[in-house]
Amino acid sequence: MLEYLAAHMGYIVVTMLLVLIVTAVIVRMIRDKKTGSGGCGCGCRGCANAPYCHPQKDAQASKST
Repeated sequence: MLEYLAAHMGYIVVTMLLVLIVTAVIVRMIRDKKTGSGGCGCGCRGCANAPYCHPQKDAQASKST
């Protein structure tokens, strides 16, 4: 078992780094989604889909009542 780990140490390290990077990206996306940040990275001023990405708080309040 130790021979296998020693022979494949490079693959193991690279795989662990990739898993950490992917996990960090997913966590960041979830946090951005919870805070209401957009996913495109640019402003929503002229975007036709802005009402769907960032609904107004009044519209959400009227839907729940």
